[in-house]
Amino acid sequence: MRVRDFLRHVVEATRQRLPPEWQAFQHRLRFTLAQLYYADPRIHFEVWVQGKNSRVEVGLHLEADKATNDRLLSHLASRFIEIQAELGPQMELEQWTRTWGRVHQTVPYTRLDEELVQAVADRLAPMILLLAPMLEEIEG
Repeated sequence: MRVRDFLRHVVEATRQRLPPEWQAFQHRLRFTLAQLYYADPRIHFEVWVQGKNSRVEVGLHLEADKATNDRLLSHLASRFIEIQAELGPQMELEQWTRTWGRVHQTVPYTRLDEELVQAVADRLAPMILLLAPMLEEIEG
C-alpha cells in the first residue's frame, strides 16, 4: 500500500473507533504523515511513517508557541503515570526540540497493509480519547 493511501485509511479507521463527539476532527496529509486536530492545527495527533527505519510514530505533537507547549507538556508530565497505565509503558513524553514536545510511541512494521492500518488506529483512537480531554482541561 502506498504511504498516502495507508494514512488515509488510518484516518478513517481511527474516526470509526471514536464516539460521535470525537469524530469531528480535521486532518491534513503531508508526505509521510497525517495530522489530526480539533481546534489548533499546531496541537495535533500525528501518524508518521518513517520508512527508513520501518516504524510508524503515533502520538500527540505540541507544535504551538513555546509557552503553550511548555504548559501543555508540563500538565501531561504531571499525569504521565496515568497515561502509561492507560496506553502502555511504550509511551514516551519528551521535549522534542527547544520549543516542541510530544507524547508518542512507535510501531515497527514490515509492510504498509490493512493489518497495520488497524493496529495503528487501535493505538491512536485510545490516545485521542485520553489525551484530548486532558488538553481541554487546560485549554478550555
